[in-house]
Amino acid sequence: DAEANRRSPVSPEPTIPLSDQDGFPLLQGERTLRGRLRTGWYRMDRIGRLTTSLVMLILGGALVARVLVELFCPYDYWHNPHVTVPPKLDEDNHTKHTDKERRDAVRDAMRHAWGGYHTYAFGHDELLPVSNKSNNRWGGWGVTLIDALDTLYIMELYDEFNQGVTHVVNVDFSKATPGYTTPFFEMVIRALAGLLTAYEMSLDRRLLTKAQQVGDVLMPAFNTSSGIPYPRVNVNTGVAVRASSVCLAEAGTVQLEYWKLSDLTGNPAYHQAAQRVVDILDQAEKPHKGLYPIWIDINSGRLTSGQITFGAQGDSWYEYMLKQYIYSGRTHDQHRRMYEESIDSMKQKMVKRSEFDEQMYYVGDLDSTAEKFSPKFQHLTCFVPGMLALGSKTLNRPDDLVLAKQLTYTCFQMYNQTATGLGPEYVLFRDSSNKGLLPTNHKDDFDVQDLPKADSSEMSNGYYLGYDRSYLLRPETAESIMILYRITGDAMYKDWGWQIFRAISEWTKTPAGFSSYQDVMSTKRQQQLTDSMESFFLAETLKYLYLLFSPADYYSLDDYVFNTEAHPFKIQHGHDRS
Repeated sequence: DAEANRRSPVSPEPTIPLSDQDGFPLLQGERTLRGRLRTGWYRMDRIGRLTTSLVMLILGGALVARVLVELFCPYDYWHNPHVTVPPKLDEDNHTKHTDKERRDAVRDAMRHAWGGYHTYAFGHDELLPVSNKSNNRWGGWGVTLIDALDTLYIMELYDEFNQGVTHVVNVDFSKATPGYTTPFFEMVIRALAGLLTAYEMSLDRRLLTKAQQVGDVLMPAFNTSSGIPYPRVNVNTGVAVRASSVCLAEAGTVQLEYWKLSDLTGNPAYHQAAQRVVDILDQAEKPHKGLYPIWIDINSGRLTSGQITFGAQGDSWYEYMLKQYIYSGRTHDQHRRMYEESIDSMKQKMVKRSEFDEQMYYVGDLDSTAEKFSPKFQHLTCFVPGMLALGSKTLNRPDDLVLAKQLTYTCFQMYNQTATGLGPEYVLFRDSSNKGLLPTNHKDDFDVQDLPKADSSEMSNGYYLGYDRSYLLRPETAESIMILYRITGDAMYKDWGWQIFRAISEWTKTPAGFSSYQDVMSTKRQQQLTDSMESFFLAETLKYLYLLFSPADYYSLDDYVFNTEAHPFKIQHGHDRS
């Protein structure tokens, strides 16, 4: 019996099937996501838990790091080289003490110019700084006031800034002086841009509203069969003034402003209208790759005639190819390509060296065929070295920086070699066969003739002076000096800028402001003051000098792109806007 019992199977006790949670009584009843995660965790062995913890730690650390990077060094910057010198290099040049003194002196000059404008011309277009009167040569919008707003803000002159804002928000930009036709280009770069940057700085939405009004009243300029804009608009009637041609700079230097207006308002129509000009000129037939004669037929969009120049009527078109590329976050390759085509051809055909100074290079002009060369170097062309330096860092073109330094040297010597230390409208050079423009020639820039033997002054200076020796308070040399400092960190540029500022203060300052000067070689000061202070003196010249003596990361070239009137637009990093 015992053996039988041993071999007989024992019936198991009745059981009830367990659910997944029955093995984990602490989790019974938890069917939430949290409960399921905890269930999975308790089911893991030691290695599984360790692996999961490590993965979660890595992911969490990566997330925290990404947030910190975005706050302190945005990832968008990683794809692009920095333009501005590192802060430590900026600090190590031992100019901090003198910088403050010089910066304060420039601020005082701005306060002086604004004070005279406020006293004698407030709300009008320009101050007449000798007669203490005003004019409305731009239609009565108060152009000096608008052009100066962001300079006041940058210099922390907030009371003066608020004075200007209080006035401008009550201006009706759909009206101008009766019978006056508004210059499209000038009011885009001065009024539209000035209001846009004043808004971006202060975030006062009334300024954006006014900027949009300016943009809207000028938009009829684009109402042409080709899309190439008319040069003038009658804002009182809302109709553009018909014309057959427009110069290159006027048609091709409104794109940044309308692009920014599109970005801030969300209306792409502004940018689309301005970009169409770029597309047309990109496809236009040119006498040489990347070089554009200055006159455009409005009906057909063809480049018709006129010289090829990086000076008057052509200059800012080339500048805006690079600056639109920068503004796009370096994503719009069309602008990069067009800029590089132009600069390569300029270097090939338009850059020459002085016969008497091996360091002195200049950019002359070409005729409409790109064959005849004019050895004339305009003050307006002195923006080129700053543009080249900016492009050298942005596009990794180191040879352009070498040329930028050489051209900046020439622009400084245009000031350094005159009796007053002020720079003339242009200087002239002779070629190796002693041919050049006669100093009395003021009509034909390509009438190159045999020149008499160079005198001691020309051999010492490296150039000779022409018919127009005036200084119009222009900003281009100060602009390039500021950019060259911020890119190289060479304190020499600060000394050059300070020397120029001192000359401006000594020779052009009046009790009410600063005046253009008739002949930079004359020290008969009172006879040379021409009673004119254009708005760009406050918008550009003083701003660039102030930024030269400010920390290099203050309104950094990595964060802002300056329009051709020195209004700084925030770069929209990482956004591909079409």
